[in-house]
Amino acid sequence: MSDESKPDESRVLPSAMTAPLGTTVPRRAGSIRRTSHIDMLFGGAGADRPGGLTLDGAARDLVTHATGQIETDRAHVHATVGSGHTLAALATTPARAQGDQLLGLIVAGGFRDAVHRLFPSDVAAGNPLSLLLDDLPVAALISGYAHLYSGALPPDQGGYNLKSDICSGWRSEGTMLVAAREHGAIPVPLGPPAPPLEPASDPLGWHDIAPLGTGSMRRRRLVDVTVGEQWEVRAMFRDTHVDTTGEETVLHEYSLTAVVDPDTSIVLACDAVPRVLPWVECPVAAASATRLVGHHVGEVRNLVRAELRGTSTCTHLNDLLRSLGDVGTLVATLHTTLAAPPAGG
Repeated sequence: MSDESKPDESRVLPSAMTAPLGTTVPRRAGSIRRTSHIDMLFGGAGADRPGGLTLDGAARDLVTHATGQIETDRAHVHATVGSGHTLAALATTPARAQGDQLLGLIVAGGFRDAVHRLFPSDVAAGNPLSLLLDDLPVAALISGYAHLYSGALPPDQGGYNLKSDICSGWRSEGTMLVAAREHGAIPVPLGPPAPPLEPASDPLGWHDIAPLGTGSMRRRRLVDVTVGEQWEVRAMFRDTHVDTTGEETVLHEYSLTAVVDPDTSIVLACDAVPRVLPWVECPVAAASATRLVGHHVGEVRNLVRAELRGTSTCTHLNDLLRSLGDVGTLVATLHTTLAAPPAGG
């Protein structure tokens, strides 16, 4: 991707929502926090996109107790997307031999089904590795925005499937699709600068993440669960892009709070807050988060996939909602860790 490339200024449209979080919620005693990121990097060989696409991500689980913290799990994924948007290379930590069976698959629809089939133990455990593998297809999709920002993406090509009414922002009479039809070009959303999410007072609030290079994109996720009379869930995600000047701006961001009954694992409340979204039609999808109320957290992933579709929803919010499906596993890890005797005791 050339540093000199940029989109046609006439196509640039300020984002509809521009209120990113200024920092991450503080950790609390009796909690477990999962943080993850996937970087979308360009410049490698072997891809059918300009410069190639590499997906590099990491995730970590951290338990916080009254006197400190304990890391309970960590994972890393490094993948190359090759010709035809297929998976050309994959390396994971912890290593999994069955990962080779994903090679050659299109990193899009159907990829998650293959992950579930080939990694049943990791998926059942809801561990950081399964989260990263689950996130590969959405990262591959989002990476198309980098070419939109650079001006290298033709209006109707580059992996964008201009199907209508698949979510609130892609409604047939919405800002984006109307502009694509009338002007032959997808508008280029211009989001706000990305404030740092790492709290200055808590360097362990996130796992280590290197600075993002020019022309690259990143998705970051957080799910934080505190146990007590109820399980209190605080979650968020953010997608960003770094332009040719080195400025990192936000493309998508949602935050979410939920309350879960500890006896039944039923979602008692679930509220999503749209913070940065590109099109004026996007924010109304936040109301779809309340549809999780009354459901068992273990049902959330299947519920979102089966029922949260169409213009009342948001595909990116859905990914955040799906992450609540890991709350039960996270709480079990938290209880096991807090019940264990101190090291050396």
